[in-house]
Amino acid sequence: MPNLKGLTFYGNPVSEYGIENGYVDYAALAKSFDAVLCNEMASRWGETMELVHGEIENEYGDYVDIFQYYIISDTGYEILKYWCPDEIVFYDEELNVYIWGVTHFGTAWSYVLTDIKIENKTEE
Repeated sequence: MPNLKGLTFYGNPVSEYGIENGYVDYAALAKSFDAVLCNEMASRWGETMELVHGEIENEYGDYVDIFQYYIISDTGYEILKYWCPDEIVFYDEELNVYIWGVTHFGTAWSYVLTDIKIENKTEE
């Protein structure tokens, strides 16, 4: 699945901030797959939505705060699963969709970094 080439992630440019710090930013990550903001999905948690990737509890047993929910494509789920082991993804069986739970808020995504190092340039 690797597709980090030059200073792009799946063909999407990494921000200057990401380049300066050596990591892919969330703006480039989110552009690599289809995502539709749908915060109403939060009400489905526990009913038809189940956690399929990441952890929703921290080391103290408290639930992490999820500020935004995005319906994502199957490709988005595969990208997050491969590159971002800590990202929270749910699956809604009734709607047959994956939901990305975003845990940061208030900062432009070009200034929020993932754990994906830029220097690990690979091609596939």
